[in-house]
Amino acid sequence: MSAKENLGDYYADTAYTPTKRQQWEEANPERDTIIGSRLSWSRRTQDNGTNEEYGHNNIAISQNWEDQRIEKSLEGDDIFKGMKVRYDHQVIMPPHHTALTRVLHVATAFGIVFFFMSTASFFLLFLIISFHWLFGGNNVDYFLSSMLVSAQFFVPVVMTSLVLWKGGRYLEGKHPSIFYGMRKAPLWRLNRQTGLLTIYDPKTAWEKRLEAPFWEYDAFLQSSPDTQGSATYSLILYHPFQQIRQKLDAQFPPTNMPGELVAAWQFIQRYMDVSQPLPDVPALEIHRHKDPTTAAADQRKGRNPRYWRDMSEAEVEKIQKEKYQKNIRLR
Repeated sequence: MSAKENLGDYYADTAYTPTKRQQWEEANPERDTIIGSRLSWSRRTQDNGTNEEYGHNNIAISQNWEDQRIEKSLEGDDIFKGMKVRYDHQVIMPPHHTALTRVLHVATAFGIVFFFMSTASFFLLFLIISFHWLFGGNNVDYFLSSMLVSAQFFVPVVMTSLVLWKGGRYLEGKHPSIFYGMRKAPLWRLNRQTGLLTIYDPKTAWEKRLEAPFWEYDAFLQSSPDTQGSATYSLILYHPFQQIRQKLDAQFPPTNMPGELVAAWQFIQRYMDVSQPLPDVPALEIHRHKDPTTAAADQRKGRNPRYWRDMSEAEVEKIQKEKYQKNIRLR
């Protein structure tokens, strides 16, 4: 079955192909922009993805979601309504975490970072004070008073960090519904079958702010400083005429490795491009036969339908590492 036949039989007229983007760019050379680095569109995207997309655990996660979908007889938007996430051959709709969940995740991360930083700083200060005491001619009172002052500052910081760290891990293990709390409505939706990107109003469940063909959006990398002042990047899709933007953090988290988000952008293009098969990543393997273009390509290549599932965890991790090393060099 050719790509053209697929477009008529299974995919909507608005389904994305690189030719549509090229024609749109030629028709709209001057368009609104935002601050950040605008990413290019590839005419034929390489089969790529972020480090997380190649995680071995995605095999089990994807199968679990599919089992739930079948058990609950969910189709269409009911998949997200019933499971609060969707990731298959037709649609990507990431979970929409609650504000409390985001606070808990940030607090846990801060707890881990500050625990190790403050512990290391206290140990370094201990060595400095000990050196001055032993070799600087100071008496034991100097050592004790200096350590007391240091402890008065560092102990509360260390203990608070430890509480945040272990408290977060306790909630994650014992009360995951709180630690991973999700809202009932989505943030955005990528639909390969229709070629549309839908952006929802975060305040009003299921109300669409914008729904437009995927090829009308520009992709940007925007940076902001993290707690240590280093640049942290986010991937953003922006509609230059509607002037609406959407961060894709829910699916592709901010990172200090811009190459990982360039790989994410390549992954999205490949996922939406119905002239090419789906990205060959572990989580999508059980869905490949349901997508016409992908099924035809896999049949031609003689791809093992259990390519990922027949691998050991170590074999998958080797490929994951190779992909990551390639991604960090992307610009």
